[in-house]
Formats: sequence, structure tokens, C-alpha cells
Amino acid sequence: MVYLIIGILILFFYIFAVPSSIKGTVNAVTMVLLIVALIILFGLGIFKIFQLPAEYFVGFGLSVVTVLALRDINRLKPPKKPKKNFDEE
Repeated sequence: MVYLIIGILILFFYIFAVPSSIKGTVNAVTMVLLIVALIILFGLGIFKIFQLPAEYFVGFGLSVVTVLALRDINRLKPPKKPKKNFDEE
């Protein structure tokens, strides 16, 4: 909750009090902070994914193999049927 209040105060400072001469610097610092926060959240998400049971990974792998197999089956061409000669019967 404290971080939310601090964030709102910084936002109000940026909107109402920051001179236009340093807005570029504030924009750059804000972008860096957002990128770092996203990297941290991505890392934490990866750690959370690896805590899943192994069955999820096996199921995902089997789903990938199934999709690849179905794609290969759809690409197969039907075998050419030999033309029947009615004279050879």
C-alpha cells in the first residue's frame, strides 16, 4: 500500500510539477524502471512455472508432438491409383 501511495505521488509530481526541461530524463528513468520491473516479473514467472508438476510438461510435450503429427498427416498426398485397363481382365 505504501508503494502505491508513493507511486501516485510520483505520478502527480510528474504531471504537475516537473519542468519540461527535465521531462526527457524522467521519461528515460521511468522506462528503465518499467523494463527492470518487467524483467523481474518475467523471472519470477519462470520460477513459478518450474514449480509445476512434471505431468504438465509431459502433457505440453505430447500436445506439441500431436500438432506436428497432425500437420504431417495433412500434408500427405493420397497414393496414386493405377489406371485399370479393361482389356486385361
